[in-house]
Amino acid sequence: MSAGRISELVGAMKEYTYLDRGAQLEVDVVSGLENTLTILGHKLKGVSVGREYAEELPKVPGHGGELNQVWTNLLDNAADAVDGRGRITIRALEDRDWVVVEVADDGPGIAREARAHVFDPFFTTKEVGAGTGLGLDIVRRVVAGHGGEVSVDSKPGQTRFTVRLPKMSRETKIDPYGEE
Repeated sequence: MSAGRISELVGAMKEYTYLDRGAQLEVDVVSGLENTLTILGHKLKGVSVGREYAEELPKVPGHGGELNQVWTNLLDNAADAVDGRGRITIRALEDRDWVVVEVADDGPGIAREARAHVFDPFFTTKEVGAGTGLGLDIVRRVVAGHGGEVSVDSKPGQTRFTVRLPKMSRETKIDPYGEE
């Protein structure tokens, strides 16, 4: 591994985990997505990754490390779905009071009977020993904790997870200690 690649990974890890800062209160979603892609680079070998990011996307209130867990779980699942030879598309855009992130893949899709349970704790469609069934439960809980919503739409050849997070406004004030 080259020194440049090691330096890139270390930098991405520092950003990803927010080790060099206190609680992050204004989160740059695109930066989090890009750091997550860097960290998951080994798993995305052979996968075509498309990025569609709106310019000047507003920040969202919250904790960057927690939101990076969301991006990690969604991108890791998408990488598993395409199995090293498909396409993942990431979109980040503004929709009125929301920042919307979509992670889509062209894998086989999620069976209709499984879709209703994908956010349930311990539910997995992976082989025994390959998944804990906690990734999407964590996604749901973190997104809800940030005042957002997550949904899934799936059919053969396309699965799309959509995360909607309230955008930062001038009036938004977050107290890291939970006091008003």
